[in-house]
Amino acid sequence: MKNDIKTIFLLVKRGLKIFLKDKMTVFFSLLAPLIVLVLFVLFLREMQLSSLKTAMEGAPVDEALLGAFIDGWMLAGVMAVSCITVSFSANNIMVQDKQRGVINDALASPVRRGVLTASYYVYNFIVTLVICAAVLAVGLIYLAISGWYLSFADVANIVALLLFSALSATAISVFVCSFLKSESALGGLVGIMSAAIGFLCGAYFPLSMLSDWIGYAVLVIPGTYSAGLFRNFFMNGALEKIAQTAPGAEAALKEGYSMQLDFFGTELGTGETYLIFAALTLVFVLLNVLVTVLKGRKTRKKTPHNK
Repeated sequence: MKNDIKTIFLLVKRGLKIFLKDKMTVFFSLLAPLIVLVLFVLFLREMQLSSLKTAMEGAPVDEALLGAFIDGWMLAGVMAVSCITVSFSANNIMVQDKQRGVINDALASPVRRGVLTASYYVYNFIVTLVICAAVLAVGLIYLAISGWYLSFADVANIVALLLFSALSATAISVFVCSFLKSESALGGLVGIMSAAIGFLCGAYFPLSMLSDWIGYAVLVIPGTYSAGLFRNFFMNGALEKIAQTAPGAEAALKEGYSMQLDFFGTELGTGETYLIFAALTLVFVLLNVLVTVLKGRKTRKKTPHNK
């Protein structure tokens, strides 16, 4: 056990060294979510704010407060999407090792497949967490400049959720990418994920705008629950201020901006959302274990010793 932990540590260190050595990979891994944030601020924010002002016409709510509400929704989507896209991109080391035969060399040594998989998992989690933490820092600075309505508890919940979202995204991406064998395949998958996941998580527009069947289909995606929780923590402070001057708007805004997810007709609270999010994450963790075990058996059958 002690040797396994040491091996995982050394393999994770190797992965981080390879990642940091390629400065352009590090730069673009950080740049991609920041570009999404900038596009939100420059284009989507004004459209959403205009729509909200129209809906709130006649209510005595300050425009800056409405802007803070939209900013919270916007940053929630950026964080949820970033965790997933960064995690998928971080699998380049694992896929690269497959393409170059490094994994076969490692498995020919005393390193067990489970240890190797665990090292990829830990490496991916660290990269995802660090890059998304940097994006979060930029987002919080933006909120501090544009309009701050977060409490200390909100910030603490956001940080805790970031940890869990990075863990969940890692479980999903490592499982999916374990079937890829080339960097070109990974690049294609990341491109598709980057384009689709924002719509499926309700990051680019509220889930209430989706048709019923799509709205129910996205409930099997863990990122949907991550985005829903991020929205609650980012938007709750501004929503409370809005409710002080326009109490009747609170329920409509919560529903319209998917702060409470509709789980097949049942509105989920924070606790229930976390529970389903954790359950779906656990499913992918178990799938990773299953794939590792099955591949380990397949490898052992191919060795001359077992023939």
